[in-house]
Amino acid sequence: MIHLPWLLVALGLVLLLVAWVVWLRGRRLRRCVAQLLALPTDVHPLRWPRLAWPILRRAGIAGIAWQGNWFGDAVQGRWGAEPGPSWPAQRLEAGPDCAIELHWADIGRTDEARALALTVLDVFAQAWLARMRERTQAVAVALAQRAQVQLYWQHDMRNLAQWVGLLAEEFGAATPEQLPRLAQRLQRQAPLLQARAHRLLAATEAPAAVPARGEPPVRALDLLQNAAELAGLAIEVHADDADAAPTLLLEPVPAQALERALDNIFSNLARDSGARHGAMPLRCECSVREGALQARLHTPRLSTPWPRRAFEPLKSPTGSGMGLYQARRSLRDAGGDLQASEEPQGVVFVLRVPLVLSGRQEI
Repeated sequence: MIHLPWLLVALGLVLLLVAWVVWLRGRRLRRCVAQLLALPTDVHPLRWPRLAWPILRRAGIAGIAWQGNWFGDAVQGRWGAEPGPSWPAQRLEAGPDCAIELHWADIGRTDEARALALTVLDVFAQAWLARMRERTQAVAVALAQRAQVQLYWQHDMRNLAQWVGLLAEEFGAATPEQLPRLAQRLQRQAPLLQARAHRLLAATEAPAAVPARGEPPVRALDLLQNAAELAGLAIEVHADDADAAPTLLLEPVPAQALERALDNIFSNLARDSGARHGAMPLRCECSVREGALQARLHTPRLSTPWPRRAFEPLKSPTGSGMGLYQARRSLRDAGGDLQASEEPQGVVFVLRVPLVLSGRQEI
């Protein structure tokens, strides 16, 4: 019994020492985690292990080794001790194109030391995985944007090819007396077609290119007339204020969006005999509301019924099923919109596109 107080004192000192060691390890753990989270976030994911290795070593990791696939390329790396067959592994996957197999070893002699080291390693692995996913998601977004632009240009080429087909059909069926009139119309269309052909050729070299905003503005009513002319459709354009018609100007990006929308609308109408060979021309009423052009395009009664949900992509049984969808999407991307409704006398398209701001906002 005489030694009991000394035993209690010794036990207390041991517990105090253990608590102090745990406190030191916890402090080191917090410091290592904070240092990991403070590392730059804008580095390439494959450089992340090299940046994090000094912190992992201080946390008690003896070595790391990794290998895997990065967008089709075999990648690998190693830091610290030589890999051994008994090293544990963890798989990090960031989509079908990026997967890393991570192996590691720790130098902890106790379960507590190993647990602290593995906690830091888990933070390292999750931070690495987050960086991998950020990169793959950024690539996916960029590819989606590139695909959308290429899809626009692909449909623009289809519209141009359709114009060539209609022109060949007209010339093939024309009588000798009709040929001079068709040749005159082709001569009028030549500058428009040349400009579009140049844009399409430029797009094949730089698929993501967009019109430069430094280019001069475009007259909106000219776009309406030119698009109808290329489709072989007659159109009458009226502005609420005829004197203000020349001031209806569009920046290059909205102008291209309106041109693309009109091409898709008119290419659909050009296939309809009621619109192409009807006695009445298309009628377009233009006004300005809140700094945007609003064009109400009235078609004659069409020989084919107007489909339900016409703007739904991949729905059309003919063509690509993307024309009207792209017409609306293109205008909405430029800050405008496109709506359509069927009425007894035909279909009414309502196109909205922002104008170049000027002192005159309303017609």
